[in-house]
Amino acid sequence: MSETDLSTLLELLPKYSPFNSLDTDFLTMLARDISLKTGDVGQCLFESGDFDADEFYLISGTISLIAQDGRENLISTDSTNARFPIARLRPRMYTAKAATPISYFVISASVLDELQSSTRKNDSNVLVKEMQQKAGEEGHSLVYEFEQELNTGRFVLPSLPEVAFRIRELIDNPECSMEDLAKLVNTDPAIATKLVKVANSVMYRGASHCDDTQTAIARLGLTTTKQLVTSFAVLALFETKSHLFKDHMRRLWQQSVEVAAYSYVLAKQLPGFNKEEALLAGLIHSIGEIVVLTYAERFYDLSTDENRLNIATTNLRSKLGEMVLTRWGFTEDLITVARESGDWMRGSGSIAEDGSDFDYCDLVQVATLYALQGKENVSPPLPEINSVPAFEKLKKHQLTSEQTTAIVEAAKDQIAELRSIFNN
Repeated sequence: MSETDLSTLLELLPKYSPFNSLDTDFLTMLARDISLKTGDVGQCLFESGDFDADEFYLISGTISLIAQDGRENLISTDSTNARFPIARLRPRMYTAKAATPISYFVISASVLDELQSSTRKNDSNVLVKEMQQKAGEEGHSLVYEFEQELNTGRFVLPSLPEVAFRIRELIDNPECSMEDLAKLVNTDPAIATKLVKVANSVMYRGASHCDDTQTAIARLGLTTTKQLVTSFAVLALFETKSHLFKDHMRRLWQQSVEVAAYSYVLAKQLPGFNKEEALLAGLIHSIGEIVVLTYAERFYDLSTDENRLNIATTNLRSKLGEMVLTRWGFTEDLITVARESGDWMRGSGSIAEDGSDFDYCDLVQVATLYALQGKENVSPPLPEINSVPAFEKLKKHQLTSEQTTAIVEAAKDQIAELRSIFNN
């Protein structure tokens, strides 16, 4: 490499991610592995379906990304995502061609991955705030990639299972009969079995034992049946075909069940809250993360990079959770849970004196801290209980932290029963 090219690279690299975190000596050494190039209009950098070994950064000009269905997106030097490698997804989802004369630089994908990995390992005291800052840099690229995949139909949001959707529709019909509903529920033996089990649980048990679906629905009521069926259907989404993410998905399942159980027992003590709605809120609070994991199976560098996966989750889970629940026709309360439950400081600026602004999202945050505080493998780390505005709102809603703790302690058997129902 000529001294001129080296000088140019040392001036350019700090403008791009992740090179902006490196010192001059490291950049000088790294520059030997980077090639400066130019291209004429129409030059192809890579084609859709490629598993090539290089990453491309745009210096000047405009690049056209062409999806397999013919849709076209342009990236120019003034695009916010131009600071990141172009369309990193493997196999390549787009054909990249120069729309104008361009200049760019190329680096080996393996070198870039090693660089990102080593910079993370060298910083052993990464705090949540620093991770969020990193997410703002790298995560923007992931958000852009995801939106392109969604817009071109290459990635499809998960659907609520058909039987669950039909059951919800039937229950919402004023002419719904117990007999018709029982027949529909029985088309899904797993859901039918779980409904009967819940109806015979300590929480709903009557004078006699329920032996069939119709009797179970009559005992539970239509509203409770609707919420429970939806909850069972949501849990069916906690699956992945990728062995790389099975442990992550199971951990997410277990944590969601814990949060749901705690949400349920707390809601029973709060006027204006429906305990089954709270249960469902706890189960769906991380629905966006399920979609992230499903999407991550297609990102070649997320499967082996936990930090990068966490960055993707931080950036995408709220937006995806909102998109999924909106598509499913869920209530605004539940959509808010999926969108905002990860924002621990929500509502910190204006808390109603009478606690009237305490909502299902606040309830799920309180339940999450009680359910997961002190447990292993919780990412990102949880805040201190007393620092979260949701607790201040709950206090104004007439429940102090001491009373809340007492409620949770007294409900251990119910929590264990809910855990049993949803973990089997």
